[in-house]
Amino acid sequence: IIGNKTEGSLIIMANSWGLNDDAVKAETFKEGRDKIFAFNSAKKRSTAIIQLNNGKIRLYCKGATEWVLKDCTTYLDTNGKSTKLNATKRQEFESFVKEMAESALRTLCLAHRDFPSMSALPVNWRESPPDFEELTMDCIVGIIDPLRSDVKDAVTTAQKAGVTVRMVTGDNIETAKAIARQCGILTEGGMAIEGPIFRELIPAQADEILPSLQVM
Repeated sequence: IIGNKTEGSLIIMANSWGLNDDAVKAETFKEGRDKIFAFNSAKKRSTAIIQLNNGKIRLYCKGATEWVLKDCTTYLDTNGKSTKLNATKRQEFESFVKEMAESALRTLCLAHRDFPSMSALPVNWRESPPDFEELTMDCIVGIIDPLRSDVKDAVTTAQKAGVTVRMVTGDNIETAKAIARQCGILTEGGMAIEGPIFRELIPAQADEILPSLQVM
């Protein structure tokens, strides 16, 4: 597998279950009729829209769990049946995601949405896919990107030389903290903050936390 590591991980997982990604794509995806949308950084997801053999339309999307899950109203239960996603079940999934993130796993939510026909799609679906509401959650997967063996030593060397090492990442904050602890960046008394919160600080508040800020 070459290319995007996230895509590669999902393909390896599917192949380990006996599926062949090339065969599945050749059978279900038709160029010109169907469309794949690249990752959208504003919506934190990538999407594909395909026409099923029965004429119905299916939208698939995958992305950052905290973003995609909030747009899901149903989920597939263990029997593959679409079930209403109530507050209790949502909290259960969120706790599961937090647990995975704390173990340095980056989680992705895979979801879909069905439409009765092509005419049921918004007129501008080729430019803006309707992948932000009424989704059905299919599953949550966890991907680990193991630290390179020399990272911890490199961080230690820099710190001994008087360099303050900080980590900036797009990962979930719990995942980021777990990885930062593994490589010695996040230490006792160190602080981790999410970008949107940091950007709301006034300069005096930012100055106050900078000495202990280790992860963003």
